[in-house]
Amino acid sequence: MASEHYPSVPDQSTAVTEERAVANAQGALDVVQAASVTIGEQLGEIDDRAAAQATDAQWIADEVSSLSATIEEIAATATEVSEQSQRATEAADDGREAAADAIESMDEVRELGQAVATEVAALQDRVDSIADALAGIDRIADQTNMLALNASIEAARAGNASDTDGFAVVADEIKGLAEESQQQAEEIDATLAAVRDATDDTVEQLDAAIDGIDAGAEQVTTAMARLDDVADTVAETAEGIASVSTATDEQATTSEAIAQRCETVSDRAAAIEDDLSEIRAARSEQTAMLDEIDDVLAAAEADRQDRLADAPTVSTGVDGLDALCGGGLVMGGQAVIRYADDTQIDGAIAQLCATAVAADQAVSLTPPPSLDRSTLAAAFTATDRSLADALDGDDLFVLDAFGNWDARYNVFDLDRTSLAAANETTATRRDAPLVIVGNIQGEIRLMGEQAAREARYKNDDGVFEPHDTVVNVINDDAVPATLAAFYSGAADQELTLRRTDGSEYLTLTASPRGTVDEKQPVSHLSDPPFLRVREN
Repeated sequence: MASEHYPSVPDQSTAVTEERAVANAQGALDVVQAASVTIGEQLGEIDDRAAAQATDAQWIADEVSSLSATIEEIAATATEVSEQSQRATEAADDGREAAADAIESMDEVRELGQAVATEVAALQDRVDSIADALAGIDRIADQTNMLALNASIEAARAGNASDTDGFAVVADEIKGLAEESQQQAEEIDATLAAVRDATDDTVEQLDAAIDGIDAGAEQVTTAMARLDDVADTVAETAEGIASVSTATDEQATTSEAIAQRCETVSDRAAAIEDDLSEIRAARSEQTAMLDEIDDVLAAAEADRQDRLADAPTVSTGVDGLDALCGGGLVMGGQAVIRYADDTQIDGAIAQLCATAVAADQAVSLTPPPSLDRSTLAAAFTATDRSLADALDGDDLFVLDAFGNWDARYNVFDLDRTSLAAANETTATRRDAPLVIVGNIQGEIRLMGEQAAREARYKNDDGVFEPHDTVVNVINDDAVPATLAAFYSGAADQELTLRRTDGSEYLTLTASPRGTVDEKQPVSHLSDPPFLRVREN
């Protein structure tokens, strides 16, 4: 076990553990401070939005109240129009009934006219009969005149005055009667002619009256049909207006409810503004307290940084990287390597692991998902060691968080074995200082963010030795910013690999030694050491 090969002084071990706890607290405090600043900015935005919301809510309440009054006026107007439509419907019904009565009366008049026409036609027939009779009387009168004439002739021929006088008198009487009959017949004929003319006029007038009655009946029928259409339309309009009136009443009620809700929202927005003012005051007080805690932790961290500035280093095996870090990674320290998906980190990690094992250190590696066995094996082969020998000799322990490695001795499938159990086994089997290359993306995949942070404290609390070196690899495209900030805040050394304008650059962003914040270009090699850091 490690304690057998590397006995440690209790006070020193406790001091290192406390220092790491301070570093973790510093990291957590950095996250809280950053979050506090962000919260302050967000509170300002929320305050502005709450004020705007209160103003808008009050405006909406006023507008809805005005709208409600308008809707009530529309409802009243709709009710009045509905009543007028109802009256129009009733008037149309009355007109339709009157038209029906007029049609019925016209039918009766037409029947009476037709009856009169029939009687007049009969009268015309009787007049024609009288005319025929008068014609007979005319013929009789003519014949009587002829007889009277013949009698006069015969009397003149007889020669006997006494005999012819009586006959002549009779003949004269007959002639007189015939003339009188003919005269009366002519008068009757004239009268009949006048009656016939009058009757013809009456018939023509009756025919015209009947035709007029028929035309009027048709017009009344058409008018009644139109009255039916008007009545139906008015009835439908009345129903529609009634529905509109009902809906408008409901809308008015809803608008009043909305206005009340808007007033409530406005009141709540005002209350939120007050609450935000209190929160801002509390946050200001909290920020001051955080600053005080930061000062205390910074003072404690200064002692650790002074110690680490003179501590031994672990070589990375990467050309130019040790020089950038002031000799390498600080032994017993906590380092962070941050990268993005568009950069290549696998070669550097493989080279770090192989170099540490070649320097008689043990390595616990949680590989990134892109680091394959062949790259790691090539790095070991370049140091006259093999990957298999390192695993079998308890010099290398692989904690597989992504299921990319075949399970074997000292290769732990973290889907089956817990991270804590794998770390306990590693700490028991190793017999040299340990370089722990962790992968935060893998820990989040297995446990989640909160549990990964808790595991960090648990591992620091007695699982690893003070001289063990921790290197946490963070993919910024896969790890939440707050958790990445936590690890960065707790780190003694931090390296950031970024691509800019098509080239990759490595920057030492935090360290008790080396060149801090100087961005240096890197180039990739197909063979170990895979990566070279060039000076500007």
